[in-house]
Amino acid sequence: PQDIATALADATPWGADVTRRAAILNAAADAYEAHAGELFAILSREAGKALPDAVAELREAVDFLRYYAAQAQPDQQARGIWTCISPWNLPVASFTGQIAAALAAGNAVLAKPAEQTPLIATRAVSLMHAAGVPASALQLLPGGGDIGAALTGDARINGVAFTGSTATALKIRETMAKHCTPGTPLIAETGGLNAMIVDSTALPEHAVRDIINGAFRSAGQRCSALRCLYVQAHIADHLLPLPQGAMG
Repeated sequence: PQDIATALADATPWGADVTRRAAILNAAADAYEAHAGELFAILSREAGKALPDAVAELREAVDFLRYYAAQAQPDQQARGIWTCISPWNLPVASFTGQIAAALAAGNAVLAKPAEQTPLIATRAVSLMHAAGVPASALQLLPGGGDIGAALTGDARINGVAFTGSTATALKIRETMAKHCTPGTPLIAETGGLNAMIVDSTALPEHAVRDIINGAFRSAGQRCSALRCLYVQAHIADHLLPLPQGAMG
């Protein structure tokens, strides 16, 4: 509780001008790329990532930093202090994307990574600090749901970005309604019911590759995971044994 109180008291919106903020976010992207091997190792150890998945995730994290650096505008008004709560399945990409968006607009960020993946979050934050993000503008608060509840139930919070389960998002909404100023934004990316449609023009081997990746990467626990597969009737008898074999 004392760490949370200190973080809230010390959080200071990033007052640097937009050009400086964008340059630092791009420098953080460069640092991510320079430390790719180290980040891959942590992703493998802590999140169980296979190398192709780790490569894709780091690319996404770097893209987030560069994208929000490019989107930053001089006339944007910072809201103040944002709580950013990210998931274990994309523990550097989702984590970085939430933070970069808030920082690009000049906000302060209290970052709460998934309790399963604090090591990769710690390294990412250290690289952002080394690139020039002030410690007062980006603070890391690892821990469980009690930390998240404290960081979404304080009147000083001016916005929350959350990626995770629908049930948790509803709890956050309820907590914010009780404690935060009316109208405080909640950006919640939760579960999806996603379909793939395969028709007779698809190459079966490509379809099977995408079915397996879509349904089973991160054990199927992604907002973008494939949940429903629709196959054109007259190719179904030929196609369906292929993903079954791939699963086997």
